[in-house]
Amino acid sequence: MAAGIHGRLIAVLQELRRIPDVLAVALARRDGLLIAHVLPKSMDPKRIAAMAASIVGTSEMAAGEMGLGPFFQSIVDSGSAKMLATGAGEEGILITIVRTDANMGLVLLSVGKAVQAVSNLLEEAAVEPEARA
Repeated sequence: MAAGIHGRLIAVLQELRRIPDVLAVALARRDGLLIAHVLPKSMDPKRIAAMAASIVGTSEMAAGEMGLGPFFQSIVDSGSAKMLATGAGEEGILITIVRTDANMGLVLLSVGKAVQAVSNLLEEAAVEPEARA
């Protein structure tokens, strides 16, 4: 991935991280490989990316098997935080970790904007090599 696009992805993640209820943000591929992150040192970004991909894969299969339509997002609600794993284009997963008492309306609105920006950047990165050829 071009350095310019990677920097722009980081900027999108940092913007989302500025929301007061957002504790951490990462971007992974659907196969579990980490693309970028804004995570505290206490969190293992590669492990988070892999687990989120697993959750999304299972959620996508469940939605399909139950005839619920396309997958958009999974939310893991735990005692100390919530993890949102949101599809970002065909290849991306935006992982957002928020406080348990987060204003979910604001968070979901902000995640939606970030997903759109990330999707556009990932699409641009996929097209970029072809443009050079």
